[in-house]
Amino acid sequence: MRPKQDSKAFARMMLQTEAEAKHPKPDDGKIMELEPGAQPLVRVGEVYGRAIKYTRTYGLVEWVDDRRDYHVEWFPAGQIKRVAQESWRGWPLA
Repeated sequence: MRPKQDSKAFARMMLQTEAEAKHPKPDDGKIMELEPGAQPLVRVGEVYGRAIKYTRTYGLVEWVDDRRDYHVEWFPAGQIKRVAQESWRGWPLA
């Protein structure tokens, strides 16, 4: 019997993999992954999310929008600001 698959987790993993392949500056160094407990809450403009990976000058941020759709995108490091838990206004990232 096969174990039950988590389709949402798989879809997120696929979006993250696609985003890695679309890094805006491929020669920016190795993509480093932050451990789940060390992923900071961040804000990029109006987007509240969590930083999950990084290179020298970019960060990969995941977030859930108002329609509860999951997104992941690279942003220049200078645009990413850490946010304290009490100031964070995003949707749960689960």
